[in-house]
Amino acid sequence: MTPIFCAQCGGLSAYRIRPDGLFDCPECDNILDPRDIDLDGNEVWAVDETGTLGYVQDPAEARQRLADYLADYLADPLDSEDEAGSLNAFEWAAADLLDALHAGLTITETENTK
Repeated sequence: MTPIFCAQCGGLSAYRIRPDGLFDCPECDNILDPRDIDLDGNEVWAVDETGTLGYVQDPAEARQRLADYLADYLADPLDSEDEAGSLNAFEWAAADLLDALHAGLTITETENTK
């Protein structure tokens, strides 16, 4: 999980969860509402076991990439550069999925678009 740092104080500290469900910066006390968290495309926010706010890849998207890269790997010629590239991509998708699961997120069912 990649922590989300406070921009108000120059990124000195990552946001932490409060009992009321909001997040605050321990350095400058800036408050962040979960509705104001704006992430790129396939990223989702999560809170780790220490209460730190961060982001990970969406586990459903990572699982779909995992399946796609496995299919690519199995279709690639043996000992080819394509096979090595597909295996590398598979490993990155697996790492993203494990990161999301470690952050406590679950995989939601998605429709296979392929």
